[in-house]
Amino acid sequence: MLIGVLFREELKATMRGAFAWLGAAVILLALGAVATVGTQDTWLDGFGIIAFFLVPLAFLPFAAGAMANPRVNRFVESVFTAPVERRDWFIAKVLVLLTLATAYYFAVFPMVLVYISHVGMPLLLKKLLLWTPCLLVASIAVGTLVGVLFIGRSIAPPAATGVGILLAYAGLVPLQELLVSQGNGATRTGSLTLASPAVLLKNGLGFTLATGSIPATTALTWVSVLVVVIGAFALGAWVFLRAQGVETWETTRSQRWAITLGAVAIFLFPVLFADRNYDTAAPRANGAPSISGPSARGNGSLALAPPGGALPARCCGAILNRDAPIGTDENTQEDLLILLPVETDQRVNDLSIRIVGGAGLQATASPDVLAAAQQHLETHRYMNDLGPAAADGHHVVMGWVARVPITLNPTKPWDIGGNRYPLNVSAVYHVAGDAHASMLSARGAISAQVASAIYEMGAVSIIFPALCLAAAIARWRRTR
Repeated sequence: MLIGVLFREELKATMRGAFAWLGAAVILLALGAVATVGTQDTWLDGFGIIAFFLVPLAFLPFAAGAMANPRVNRFVESVFTAPVERRDWFIAKVLVLLTLATAYYFAVFPMVLVYISHVGMPLLLKKLLLWTPCLLVASIAVGTLVGVLFIGRSIAPPAATGVGILLAYAGLVPLQELLVSQGNGATRTGSLTLASPAVLLKNGLGFTLATGSIPATTALTWVSVLVVVIGAFALGAWVFLRAQGVETWETTRSQRWAITLGAVAIFLFPVLFADRNYDTAAPRANGAPSISGPSARGNGSLALAPPGGALPARCCGAILNRDAPIGTDENTQEDLLILLPVETDQRVNDLSIRIVGGAGLQATASPDVLAAAQQHLETHRYMNDLGPAAADGHHVVMGWVARVPITLNPTKPWDIGGNRYPLNVSAVYHVAGDAHASMLSARGAISAQVASAIYEMGAVSIIFPALCLAAAIARWRRTR
């Protein structure tokens, strides 16, 4: 019961700060803006890395500052001399940090629910929703240890140390992904990346952000996670309760060695013992198809234009409508332009075209138009050797272009933005004077997004910031 009372009072004191509610509103509003902008491209990758990875790691310096602040304002001195168990106050303080972490976790759920309502629950989102609470607990554990190790009269050293550890933990994640992708995950440098709880938890949960391999076993990885979390909490509590007095350290030589060796053991245990046998293929993050064909910056043979519109100036990469994504689950009328590698001084006969969409893309053209495709040929002059390559290797300067009115309907999206649907086009034709038929096989991708997602994300992302802002205004009116 005493811990409960201390917990409530510490929680009130935390949110009683001059800018506590306003700061929470700004942070959540910034995250909401990122989520809203993220609907323009792959939301799960961009927002997921920020909201489910970087912000949870930011609880490390926050926890360090929160644990060091009572020393700075001399509140801890009253804890050591008042009829209150120091252990109870320490537990209550840690519970306050865990409560704030829980509040943050649930604050991002409205945006997650919007995503799930349109896309469902892909594997990567499931893993991220498990990764985040574990990462929050690990960050608070390490931050608590850092906070109690500093007993000076400034909050700057523990906060700066926490930021430094945060940067190290965050930087080790892409380094580990890079080393694993190169087959060097079990090297000394690859083992060093396991010092980051984010890497340990990612390996333990069995997912990756970029590479294609995960460890075949995870038992020692989870043991390492427990050593880091429990070890940090235990060492932090022991330092606060047994090694520090009212104003300064009260340690013996053996205790100082114990603290040093304990911190080193927390760092080295995962480096030495965590699993690093990256022999299993990573599961697919979502239902995104693999698109083969020309690179996004390379020249292709396909382009999209509005009905009756001219060939786009930015032409012709693998993504046909990079600058103008279309909405999912709705029909969009476009003109598909097929750039034939034939100069206009050569006549094209018997042109037949076949168009096939993949991964849920419904691409339909009128059979009458396809049957009369030869009658819809146009000419186009290419500049700066940007035309398609002819049979002899030279770039066409003045060439034939087949225009096919097409209806596109991207279905079954796997993200609310940045969906790339494959589009395969084949054309068979005869060039006058050539007895053999020529064939053009072209691949491209159609960019699509959930049209209403940007508005829904924007609406739900302001719910919690608005509540925090209202609390800040109410507090200001009471205390002005």
